[in-house]
Amino acid sequence: MQSVHIKREEILAKASKVLTLVGAPDELALSVAESLVKAQERGHTSHGIMRLTEYVEFVKTGQVVPSALPLMSSERGAVINVDGQWGWGQVACKFAVDLVVERALKFGIASVAINSCNHIGRLGEYVEMVSERSLVALMFCNSGPNVAAFGGKTRLFGTNPFAAAIPSSDGDIVIDFATAGTAEGKLRVAHSNGDQVPIGLVITKDGEPTSDPGAFYEGGALLPFGGHKGYCLSLLIDLLGGALSGIHPAMNSSYNLGNGTVLIAMDPDFFTGREKFNQDISEAKKLIKESPAIDLDSPILLPGDVEENTKRKNQELVEIPAKNWELIMELEKSLALT
Repeated sequence: MQSVHIKREEILAKASKVLTLVGAPDELALSVAESLVKAQERGHTSHGIMRLTEYVEFVKTGQVVPSALPLMSSERGAVINVDGQWGWGQVACKFAVDLVVERALKFGIASVAINSCNHIGRLGEYVEMVSERSLVALMFCNSGPNVAAFGGKTRLFGTNPFAAAIPSSDGDIVIDFATAGTAEGKLRVAHSNGDQVPIGLVITKDGEPTSDPGAFYEGGALLPFGGHKGYCLSLLIDLLGGALSGIHPAMNSSYNLGNGTVLIAMDPDFFTGREKFNQDISEAKKLIKESPAIDLDSPILLPGDVEENTKRKNQELVEIPAKNWELIMELEKSLALT
């Protein structure tokens, strides 16, 4: 796969321009573009600028209202509901983060659910925003049906990601993963590059295991990770993310696209106290990283280390698949002509 290396500010400007050309106000376009670039520079191509082509289609079909602003639709103490108004999912999530942080600092724990919410991108970004304010974060969302139930072959569940962030005085831990064996975006990257995928991630429309990512786009399905255990976690996220937000579980007839999102924030100071909490987390991190590795050339990493290492490598120039960059250039040109 050929790659190009582009300055961060150039990518940000290009992504923002594409979004303004489909009707996003400058401030909202910049917010969404920033999220895409953050994913790109951390090595998550599947949630990076390749999403722009999809987002433009969302606007054209009316799925995304490009100028819509999120609002708090209801509140009861530490529980908040946000209406994303079918605008940009990233904008709705950042709005929700500010609200839930404020309540968690006041009550010790708070939660927010987001309804009418389009694709939110990489969950790790939002839990990290919470942990940067010395709070613990748990987050999950459901999405369109792409994943079969354990033992089944019909698409019922979303890829249903889960994320968490644990603040620490010597670097936060950031966990973020899809409950499918792979995120659909990563499968899309493999398909675009002509790559095969490991057996156990995808089945054909007849339920047969395959290494061809194209089988998914021909009516097949993704599989949950970890067999029945991943299936249970995916089910939990789909039911709670869909039902608590009001977007509905993905297999229900009332589901109509979008991410039913739930974010929970906790202040350690209301539990054991911040100092004791930090001591415990720091000691545990040290013991994990110092534990003997099977391969001396592959030291033990903590969740989020790979992303931080990739971000450092991409500080001056961000690596992007050449094909993706060409598509974005062509997309900008075509939109400018309409």
